[in-house]
Amino acid sequence: MKKIACIGSITTDILVKPADAIPAPGVLQSVETVQMHVGGCASNAAMDLARLGIPSELLCLVGKDNFGDFVKRSCEKAGVGVAGVRAREGVPTTGSVVCIGSTGERSFLYCDGSTAAFTENDVDEAVLQSSDIIFVAGAMLLNSFDGEPCARVMKRMQEAGKFTVMDTAWDSSDTWLPKIEAVLPYLDLFMPSYDEAVKLTGETDIDRIIDFFFDKGVRTVIIKWGSKGARIAETREERYTLPAYKGIKAVDTTGAGDSFCAGFLGGLAMGWNYRKSGKFANAVGAHCVMDIGAGGAIGTVDEIVQFMQSRADEIALED
Repeated sequence: MKKIACIGSITTDILVKPADAIPAPGVLQSVETVQMHVGGCASNAAMDLARLGIPSELLCLVGKDNFGDFVKRSCEKAGVGVAGVRAREGVPTTGSVVCIGSTGERSFLYCDGSTAAFTENDVDEAVLQSSDIIFVAGAMLLNSFDGEPCARVMKRMQEAGKFTVMDTAWDSSDTWLPKIEAVLPYLDLFMPSYDEAVKLTGETDIDRIIDFFFDKGVRTVIIKWGSKGARIAETREERYTLPAYKGIKAVDTTGAGDSFCAGFLGGLAMGWNYRKSGKFANAVGAHCVMDIGAGGAIGTVDEIVQFMQSRADEIALED
């Protein structure tokens, strides 16, 4: 089985539920739960892969603080390789307060900290060389790594025969395409969400969005399409939609996109084709939202496959 290196954003998430509004100054508002979890695109994906039983490595930067210790300890306990986790004095570990509404949707209060400070020099070359799939997760938040530094790493990895992948996060600076344009020619697969892809391209039609990324040099494009599922373009000519599973009660949507990415890359790591990997990714994403926290109710590969088999009529292709 292939090993996946997840490079990029991590956080310590304080999850508050339900949080439909911030109370007025001086007012105490009771909530059902307050929990602390490891979050962030790279750590979410790495931990989801470990839950599935697929080898994963995490490459990131944390601070030399309690939150940083919590991130490393939690990932290691989950079975993630942490040789690529770097700690730096004087930089706070990235943290966020995740406000989970009654509907399961969430909003964030975010301190960028160590994720924004992560640089090309923090990338462990030995960990990358020992991996088969190189996944940059949380682009747009990696202020010191986005753009040319990331492009240099991915170019080098592609030339070394690695399979290169990128996912994006929401760009609060509203810069968008200039942050990642240099990387796109060195991606074997690009997997943004639809909303992020609209901001990157200025297009709203999903197939015109896909064409835009092909024109920029990406080899394969997947657009995560929320409740509609995912639009997969293996080539310019071969495109299809994999619908999302219906009737799933969303307890918490935190990390759902990261779980889709983990599921898809996990399928590739097991030697599956894009269609089977996409169906598996939708099933992993569905399990993510079934429970609180970025990992949700994700189990082993066998458990996810059993779920898929029990609901096989829901994963027909749509052209």
